[in-house]
Amino acid sequence: MKHPKRDDMVVMATCQQTRLPFGITVRRVEKEFEFNWAFKISESSAKKEGFYRNKVRGNIYNGAGYPGCPHCGATSWFQCGKCSSFVCMRPGQKTVKCPVCGNEGGVYESDNFELSGGAI
Repeated sequence: MKHPKRDDMVVMATCQQTRLPFGITVRRVEKEFEFNWAFKISESSAKKEGFYRNKVRGNIYNGAGYPGCPHCGATSWFQCGKCSSFVCMRPGQKTVKCPVCGNEGGVYESDNFELSGGAI
């Protein structure tokens, strides 16, 4: 795992294919948030580290070095409209199923997200 800078934080996500959790390092860039790195982590370790505590709210985009999901390699993502979980997806995917709550639906573009995370 790349060690993020002090002002970076981690948000948690779930792989749509494997249903496994992973962390994403996020950097604030003015009023937006940039995804920089992704790494495998167990849910229990993420809870111990406090990665579920803080909130990220606003426009989020992939940084130039963002490698995608560490489980399946997908570089796109969605936020579940039912449980608010953050989930990876294949680029261009039109329908998705949340691996956390089972909610299914179409994909709609948005520039406003609210994610949970924790400082490092």
